[in-house]
Amino acid sequence: APTVVLSEDFEGAATGWGPQAGGTGTNSWAITSAFPFAGTKALQGVPALTASDQRYTSPSVVLPTAGNGLTLSFQNFQVMEDRTGGCYDGGFIEVSTDGGTTYTQITTGLLTDPYDGPLATANPASNGGTAPAWCGDPQPYLKSVINLAPYAGQTVRFRFRVSSDGSVNRPEGWNIDNVEIKRCN
Repeated sequence: APTVVLSEDFEGAATGWGPQAGGTGTNSWAITSAFPFAGTKALQGVPALTASDQRYTSPSVVLPTAGNGLTLSFQNFQVMEDRTGGCYDGGFIEVSTDGGTTYTQITTGLLTDPYDGPLATANPASNGGTAPAWCGDPQPYLKSVINLAPYAGQTVRFRFRVSSDGSVNRPEGWNIDNVEIKRCN
């Protein structure tokens, strides 16, 4: 039987969630009624017409050590500028194990919905053109599931990043709903 460790559908106050300073450009992340998966609201980040790197963080979560199948899942809808073999604009997820001081991109353990390819070098989050991202243009809502076993027993924070190269943007952007961390007993 699954045990839910964290659940957020963005219908209420989303306590502990919020935009994070320190990126590039104006941070557009907001809880909006534009493109919900279920209910009336979802989290939305829109790549800008200028180069941008926008961040949105979760509250701290103590991950259990016991049980199997520890995963993070969320519904993921994307309309972000893609390119052959990668992304001009895109989104990705990171994890922090030090209270949010530093974050590392999660690149392994994507059990469903793998990244679409690397960000173009003109994108400020591209890490020299090596950072993989999602950039479905469009991708209807799809459940993304990530294996969290490497972080079991730690206190973590997650950060969603949406970034753009400064040319074409898509007003739908990246929409995230029904975030859940769970494990099997």
